[in-house]
Amino acid sequence: MEQRDGFSLEEAEAWVGRAMGVEGEDRKYAIVVEGYDEPVGFTALYGLFRQTAPELGALIGDDVRGKGVGRRAEALTLAKAFDEFGAHRVYGRIPARNEVAKKTVAGLGWKHEGTMRGHLRREGAPADDCEVWGVLPDEFRAAAADLLT
Repeated sequence: MEQRDGFSLEEAEAWVGRAMGVEGEDRKYAIVVEGYDEPVGFTALYGLFRQTAPELGALIGDDVRGKGVGRRAEALTLAKAFDEFGAHRVYGRIPARNEVAKKTVAGLGWKHEGTMRGHLRREGAPADDCEVWGVLPDEFRAAAADLLT
C-alpha cells in the first residue's frame, strides 16, 4: 500500500509511463467507462513475479463510486491474476476505516486475514490500523460468477 501527500508532474508522468509497460513485476489497468472521456480509475497487480501471491491495488474515481464499477474492475483484474498469471492467492492491504473497500472485496470472496495495528501514518492524527485481506481462486470464482459470464 502506497501513501503519498502528492505527486509532482514528473512523478505522475513517470508513473503513467511505467503503468503502460508490460515489463517488470507490476501490471496496471485503466478503468474505462462508457460516457466518460478519461479513465475513472485503475486497478493493479503488484509483485507478480517475485512472489506467488500478488497484491491487488485499486483507485476508483468519486463519480462512479457505488455503481459497481470498482467491483467489476477488481473482478476482471483478479481473473487475470488467477487465469493469466497463475496466482494461487491474491491479497490486499486496506485501511481499517475503509468500509466500502472491505465490503467490495468481501463480495468477491475475500477473507480478512489479519490486522496490522498502527500501520498507516496520518498527518496530525494517530496512526490507523491496516487490514490484510486475501482470496483464493475457488473463493473468488464462487463469489464473482455473476461478473465473469
